[in-house]
Amino acid sequence: MKSDQDSTRGSGTLTPTLRAEGVGSVLSYEHLSYSVPSASNGGSKLLIDDISLEVRAGELLAIMGPSGAGKSTLLDLMAFRKEALPGGKATLNGKPLDARSIAKVSCFVEQEDALLGVLTVRESIAYALRLHLPLMPRKQVNERVQRVITALGLQSCAEQKIGTPISRGISGGQKRRVTAACAMVTFPDIGDFIYSPSSECQKLDSTAAREVISSIRTLALAEGMIVVASIHQPSLDTLSQFTTVVFLAEGKLCYSGGVNELDAFFDAWKRPVGRFINPADHAMNFLNTDFNASDSEKSRSTAVEDFREFFLSYRTRRNGQQSSKAPGTLVATSSSDVLGETPEVVTKGKAGPVATLGLHTLILAERSVKNYMRNLLAYGVRAGMYGGMGFMLATIWIRLGHKDSIINDRLSVHFYSVAFLAFMSVAGIPGFLEERSVYYRESKNGLYTTLPFVLANTLVNIPFLFFCTVLFTVICYWAIGLNPGAAAFFRFLGFLFLAIFAAESQVVVVASLLPIFVAALAITAFLNGFWMSVGGYFIKARSLPRFWYYSFHFMDYQKYAFELLTNSDLRGVTFTCNTIVNGACACAYPSSTPSTCTVSGDDVLNYLDIDNISYGKWAAIVVCISIIYRIALYGALKLRSK
Repeated sequence: MKSDQDSTRGSGTLTPTLRAEGVGSVLSYEHLSYSVPSASNGGSKLLIDDISLEVRAGELLAIMGPSGAGKSTLLDLMAFRKEALPGGKATLNGKPLDARSIAKVSCFVEQEDALLGVLTVRESIAYALRLHLPLMPRKQVNERVQRVITALGLQSCAEQKIGTPISRGISGGQKRRVTAACAMVTFPDIGDFIYSPSSECQKLDSTAAREVISSIRTLALAEGMIVVASIHQPSLDTLSQFTTVVFLAEGKLCYSGGVNELDAFFDAWKRPVGRFINPADHAMNFLNTDFNASDSEKSRSTAVEDFREFFLSYRTRRNGQQSSKAPGTLVATSSSDVLGETPEVVTKGKAGPVATLGLHTLILAERSVKNYMRNLLAYGVRAGMYGGMGFMLATIWIRLGHKDSIINDRLSVHFYSVAFLAFMSVAGIPGFLEERSVYYRESKNGLYTTLPFVLANTLVNIPFLFFCTVLFTVICYWAIGLNPGAAAFFRFLGFLFLAIFAAESQVVVVASLLPIFVAALAITAFLNGFWMSVGGYFIKARSLPRFWYYSFHFMDYQKYAFELLTNSDLRGVTFTCNTIVNGACACAYPSSTPSTCTVSGDDVLNYLDIDNISYGKWAAIVVCISIIYRIALYGALKLRSK
């Protein structure tokens, strides 16, 4: 920047002399290119065209350019979230990097803030650190979290909840800082931290955007991290928070160098920056060709090429034989040097693979319990729904009695309990989608793997679903007048819970594959309707077309649950036949005891062809279906994460 402008910004301008040059880690990218298929000509289109960069610990690098310039794509390539074309290379201190190795030393902050809305700012940051270093003493966790909160200016909202759709929380700018804090608190080994604030900063005013970047800069310099930010045109104060800047256009590198060198560059190009003009805005006037409608396509491309060619010649004149790939010149020590944690302290926070799996599962389960206890949309609404449905059954099917005319009504209770309570499992989709977003952010940053997330989700779902099942059953079971025995009641409760858990497992698989609420809801509703149709209630199983009978009928968890509930309720129960035809007793179902004018529950089960089932075998089948769904959940999460 010009000197008169610098004087008004004070400490906002960084200089490349923070640490002794020649010391520290160097992250280098060479010849990065990336293409996508082109719909217009059937070939491919280059989104990134042979870009090389070199950044050092302690540097804050801004990647800028017009829309479609390739900023986000370049950031994804640097973080190995996209695979570069052959010939691209990434190294750390000369050693090759791949997706797995860079995940161990870096964190990526997504454009969207994936946070659990019912947790406080402090809790969100603390869980990120505990997941990264599960054995770290709680006292040191609290101290570390407090330092990060202070560095990012989050003291005033540290005890506030993030916020949910029904409960207002912290502001958008504060959420950005919390997301950054969750990444920065985890001791990146070399401090490589890739950050993309552009979408959120567009929603903020210039002051808030500056404060977000300034807060990140404060902690990054203290920790010796590399910050690479894809950002749209910032204000002058926001731009001055960065040390170096890279301008892209049409996927090509058009400028790389110090932020405070931009004025000199444009002066040398004979296109000086005006007194009250932001240098970034001035650069964009030449790089953004979308609105030069009066110019031909060729002339617009020529303007970008002129910019790029002058930059190459300018850098060559200025730096002599300097390589064409080094915008970064800052070096910093590690976070342990700045904050006082020794390598031994960090090492103590780590555990072996098996212990890490167990600890991650426990920590995630603890966080999920807290989330479900506070989040009304998770299980509060569902408990109300199940309680309401129990009350509805209790008042509509009230005191059915033991006449043969109500046998079909009892069967309807069994079907309704399984099918409609299973259908209501769709109420868990919004809560799971929120957890899923957090899982992807944290797992991609190497905090934990897929298995502990699936295990924690499974373990925590069980008691909450069981509570909902108990609530429903207690309200309606005796009011309806089902089998009064204690054993029958607990069997009904257990079998119904197994069905609801299988339905819940099906829902999370669908939601993991289709992370859009409306789409997940539609597919889940279709599946539940499908299982209702082939389960054997609306049409007897023996009457089903052979294809459906021998395939999906035996894969239907609702079939097994319905048969379990029906057997548990009807076995040992006798119904009185009240219909007299030609002076003889006529029962609603074929009776083995016509002389007593009664029909037994076993007669009904025999007529329905479900009298020979084994409680243990059928329950085991439902459990196996749930396990298969949970394995599918693991596979779906792994698939989507790629």
